[in-house]
Amino acid sequence: MIRKPKIVRLERRLTRRMIQVQAVALLLFFVLVVFPLGIYPALRFIEAPPLDPGNAEIFAEAIRPAATGGAEVEMTPKLKQLIADKPGVWFLASTEAGVSVSLGKIPVFYDELNTALWEFASVDVRPRAGSPVDALQLERHRSQIGDVMVASGGGRTIGVVSFVAGFWALFSLALLAITTIAAAIIIPRVIRRELRGLKQAAEQAELIDIDARGTQLPIENVPQEVRALVDAVNAGLTRLDKAYAQRERFLADSAHELRTPIAILQTRLETAAPFPEKPRLLMDVARLSGLADQLLDLQRIDLGETAMRSLDLAEIASTVVGDLAPLAINAGYELALRAPEQPVMVSGDEGSLTRAVANVVQNAIVHGNNRGHITVEVSVAGVLSVSDEGPGVARAGRGRIFEPFYRVKPLATGAGLGLNLAASIIQRHQGRIAVTEAPGGGARFTIALPLAAGTEASQP
Repeated sequence: MIRKPKIVRLERRLTRRMIQVQAVALLLFFVLVVFPLGIYPALRFIEAPPLDPGNAEIFAEAIRPAATGGAEVEMTPKLKQLIADKPGVWFLASTEAGVSVSLGKIPVFYDELNTALWEFASVDVRPRAGSPVDALQLERHRSQIGDVMVASGGGRTIGVVSFVAGFWALFSLALLAITTIAAAIIIPRVIRRELRGLKQAAEQAELIDIDARGTQLPIENVPQEVRALVDAVNAGLTRLDKAYAQRERFLADSAHELRTPIAILQTRLETAAPFPEKPRLLMDVARLSGLADQLLDLQRIDLGETAMRSLDLAEIASTVVGDLAPLAINAGYELALRAPEQPVMVSGDEGSLTRAVANVVQNAIVHGNNRGHITVEVSVAGVLSVSDEGPGVARAGRGRIFEPFYRVKPLATGAGLGLNLAASIIQRHQGRIAVTEAPGGGARFTIALPLAAGTEASQP
């Protein structure tokens, strides 16, 4: 089963880390730049709003004696301009004799202030931030009715510095919010686009298999930073393909070269006069000949040189049982075949499938302890099983039984290739082979092959 590449997990991790880095950078920008240059000056302005000391003097200059007595305020050009610039400004002036005059809306908090103005030399009141009390300045000035104590307040204005600081703070906060939102939206898309080529390369890498040689990872859309790695992987795959092709040629050439001396040796043994070791030598020569043929079969399958056609699995089993019956009987077994009367059609190469089944039966003959029954059974579903009554295969060894050169008994004879070659042939026919425990306590090898096109499994 092909596993999905884990590029998505990498994508999420990179996105999370990029957003974290962005958040930290924005936070540092806020702490180190926005707050010192914008928010802090603005807060200071709120805590201590400035009052223009010249306001009281302008008001004092506008005080005139009233015709009816007392005092009045003349709207001088300077005073008119001041009121226009600072609509909320207010004034309260009083002589030492108690003559008072006011302009603007005096806060309720300062209603009784006119009776106590001359009790102070000067006053500068700065309320705390958020207080409803207005700021107040009290100064002594010369007027046309004499010296007056002028209390002034209201009419706050933001100076250029304070205005710039406040604007910078608001702008920075808005920029911070926009940047954060944009980062959360754009960063995942950028990372996803940059990793798209890497994801395609990972998906292609999952398809790399010994039976699917010539695979190359796509280089398109791969980030420039990892393109060298992809190129190196492709170069390595090319070298592996060449090495594998050389190995295949070596195996094929070796098998071809071995067939001639094996055939000569077999002929000389068959024509030689009888001697005690002759049967055993003939068996060994036959095994060597079969091994060479199997290597050639694997080579033909790998190169696609085999002629796949519909075959009767029951007929193949019957041929193998007939060929190996003398060997099994001489070894002390009873060899039996159970097959349905109707053909069990599968698709494959006759020679290689026959050798695969023969290898499994020969394995039962070798490891069945030379006693009991060996049963070859074929079902209409395309399943062939070989069961013996020997010691079986331990659970610990069932996962390795099909590995090349693996032997259940370390000192056993044979190269340990028979079951591996059988498994290779079955796999190349899109089938499965497995080993379990037989009902009689021995080993049971099961070969499952797909039925030929147009063939349906039915009950016998």
